[in-house]
Amino acid sequence: MKLLPVALLITALAATTSALAAANTRETFVNKAALDGMTEVELGKLASAKSKNPEIKKFGDRMVKDHGQANAELEALAKAKNVPVPKKLDAEHQSMVDNLRGKSGAEFDSTYAQHMASDHAEAITLFEDARNLGDREIASFAEKTLPTLREHKRMADRLNAR
Repeated sequence: MKLLPVALLITALAATTSALAAANTRETFVNKAALDGMTEVELGKLASAKSKNPEIKKFGDRMVKDHGQANAELEALAKAKNVPVPKKLDAEHQSMVDNLRGKSGAEFDSTYAQHMASDHAEAITLFEDARNLGDREIASFAEKTLPTLREHKRMADRLNAR
């Protein structure tokens, strides 16, 4: 039995560890982005149905359209990479939807606008970080999606200020 030099073993271990870390980070991004995107769609549907404010309704419709499209792109990308994508909301995200579903009128509009502003700030950070995961396709998807997320954040900030 031939023994490998220690330096070669360390190099092989480092490469394996790096590959595992990249996969876990990529999977973490896909999972978080998918859950957040599905939540935006569900909350957008609520805004379209429940709000009396035409601007909130319009914003909700935009969330359904834009995040629905991004979710489909992310799912196709993840499938090509054999990365699992959640099919339904987890308890944390479902709780957000349920909480907002229980509100109405001005309280609904205010809570929704605040939620959208903070969620899009977090999404921007998530997608900015994804550009550095070492996965060219994920980075490209993130880069392509960021301008829309930034626009959503500006829109949500304007709604929140009113």
